[in-house]
Amino acid sequence: MVVTKTDLKRVQTAFKYINNRYEWFEQDESLENVLEDLTENLGNDIQHVEISFPADSDVTIGYKELLSYCDEIPTLKVESNGVLKTKLLRLYVVDITDTESDIPFYEILKGVTMKVREGIEISLVRDNIIVGLAATELDEYTEDYWGTVSPYTAIELRYKSEDLIVVEEQEMETVRSFMFEIADTTGVALSFSEIRNHYLTYADFDEVAGKNKLKQLRELEQYNEGMRLFVSAVQIQEAELKFLNFYKILEHFAPIAVNIEANELMRKKLDVSKSQMEDGDYIRSIFDLASSMKNKFNDEDLIKSTFNTCFDFIGLFGSLPQTIQTKVKKQIQISELSYGLEKQKVTTASNMVSRIIYATRNKVVHAKSNFSVDGNECTADEMEQLNVFMKRACSQSIRWYNRQPKHFKLNIIK
Repeated sequence: MVVTKTDLKRVQTAFKYINNRYEWFEQDESLENVLEDLTENLGNDIQHVEISFPADSDVTIGYKELLSYCDEIPTLKVESNGVLKTKLLRLYVVDITDTESDIPFYEILKGVTMKVREGIEISLVRDNIIVGLAATELDEYTEDYWGTVSPYTAIELRYKSEDLIVVEEQEMETVRSFMFEIADTTGVALSFSEIRNHYLTYADFDEVAGKNKLKQLRELEQYNEGMRLFVSAVQIQEAELKFLNFYKILEHFAPIAVNIEANELMRKKLDVSKSQMEDGDYIRSIFDLASSMKNKFNDEDLIKSTFNTCFDFIGLFGSLPQTIQTKVKKQIQISELSYGLEKQKVTTASNMVSRIIYATRNKVVHAKSNFSVDGNECTADEMEQLNVFMKRACSQSIRWYNRQPKHFKLNIIK
């Protein structure tokens, strides 16, 4: 692209702003060197420039790309570590969630820009000057180890004019649609990420490790299928998908819990004298019991049995989102859920939470068009805390299963 006086002035204005706003650049000479090079090549064709960023020397940026950011740089606002905004740009920091190499992935998508509609475009960007400036502002770098530009990728939403800018919810929907198209076309999944210095110096690492050193793991458990599901769930970043995978673990062990209850009730039923066994009403009551236990094999009762049997509900109650705790304590009229509480109130509390979990599961798995919330569901902003509870409940359920006698471990859960 030919260097013109007009474009050179735009670059000078942008670089002056950067030097005034960011102390690091004021002390570095790379921007001055770029300006000198552009001035010398006035009227000539320039393809790219090299700019140094904190802990990222000689970052190659296309000259045309640089020009497209010049007017945006003075309007940069860091909304959060993962969302950056300028007058006409929105950048969402993302990362690859699988183990595929990122180099061929980014080479495939380099320069790919999709038109959302007239005047709005979306693309995947790397080595981005806006991200680099935001990371510099956040001080999220370590000299020579963790840079401000090279570690990051972002989805960029670009508006042609301010009157085209849509509300944040619509922007997010567009970004998620773009992520879907990438996953569908390339087979590589992206997740939302943050500008964050993940590097610890060896001194810091030694200090942290010394305070939190893990001396040993628990005794190794015999493998069961719940472990595979647990490891899979822990790796998921999306809160609702993580919740569904944890729910699947509790659902996985539920038939065992129901059968244990049924076996115990039936054993008690059969602990009678021989004369009672010959009574017609007694015999019918056995069939009634069997029928009632069979009816418990519905989704809601299955998860309820897990809560009542497979883990320490009282011990984990404090891990639940605060609104759920408050709702339960208000319903059963207590200030705290403790081990000294009467059994009926504990059962009521357990059943309430299991219904909330079940309702939340239904909200997540059903399409919004054919599902109406009933007020029992966990809210979206508390899903992460709910997953803390679910993770602990699943861990205890896995260990609970391994303690059961062999005749309780039915093929139904395999």
